[in-house]
Amino acid sequence: MTTLSVSRNTSGDPPPDGTTATRGIIGRRDDPQVASVADSLRQRGVEPVVLDLSRFPGDGSLSVRDGVPTARNLDLPAVVAWYVRSLPLPLPFRVPHEIHPDASRLRYAAGRERRSFLAGFVAAMQASGALFVNPPAVMAQHFRKLEQLDALRAAHVPVPATLATNDPWAVREFARDVGGALVYKPLAGGGRCRRVTGADLGPGRLRLLARAPVLFQAEIPGRNIRVYVVGGRVAAAYEIVSDQLDYRGAEIAVRSVLLGSAEADACLRAASACGMAFTGIDVRRRPDGSFAVLECNPSPMFAGIERRTGAAPVTEALTDVLERGVETRAGAVSWPGAAVG
Repeated sequence: MTTLSVSRNTSGDPPPDGTTATRGIIGRRDDPQVASVADSLRQRGVEPVVLDLSRFPGDGSLSVRDGVPTARNLDLPAVVAWYVRSLPLPLPFRVPHEIHPDASRLRYAAGRERRSFLAGFVAAMQASGALFVNPPAVMAQHFRKLEQLDALRAAHVPVPATLATNDPWAVREFARDVGGALVYKPLAGGGRCRRVTGADLGPGRLRLLARAPVLFQAEIPGRNIRVYVVGGRVAAAYEIVSDQLDYRGAEIAVRSVLLGSAEADACLRAASACGMAFTGIDVRRRPDGSFAVLECNPSPMFAGIERRTGAAPVTEALTDVLERGVETRAGAVSWPGAAVG
């Protein structure tokens, strides 16, 4: 049975061709965030389209004809707003070394074609005028941390001192200038944030930079705060208690927390600067009350936090955006399809 299926709803704003409108989700069906938003929409009388691209092309029939995207058994024109939980990674992919070289080349070529097609397919969907939360170009910030940090600085959002380099001399100079603890992490995500040790600054470790550049930052001491901004408003904020530098998978406790006015304003400016109608913002609050924004995630996880705390403010706020559109800070409503300012 195909994972690309839909039941039409009986409510919502009519799309341009007059058909009954619905809302959609792009992501894996077994993803807890997808399930949470889908259930919330159903509780409001909307049966969402769930478009799972992870199994394409083996499962699901998609086409783009003269710029018009179609999916067998799906009524794409009826979708006026999409929650984009995940898209195929725009990164290099591995081909198993044990297979024959000819088969390896064929598998690489097939993977490249899949990614090219899906990128064009989603772009064609966006060109139809539907609201995307968030659009593909914004989702790409997962893998383009330096550009995001530049946008945050331009918006006067406090961020850690940062160096990205493959130059050992630059790392040593950065360490001297910071004069305190450093951390390092992958530029394209997918790995843990780790504390720089003395051994890491030795010639043996720094020599590894010849393989790939690394992102270094001044460590911000203090409490882990995760802030969710949805539709230009702070929907929820949580303190995540952990005894690990990178708390993911090592949460001891999660509890709601109040933001200071400066923190809330910085998070709203950060979301706007990054063009995100929905984001999970990682903030470090220092013991003296000052803070720094570490990152704005364009597709954050939230179902686990809501399950632990017993409330679903992020799910509800995201469902509101899908139903009503996005109100910008200037008061204009982006619905459907207009860029979020």
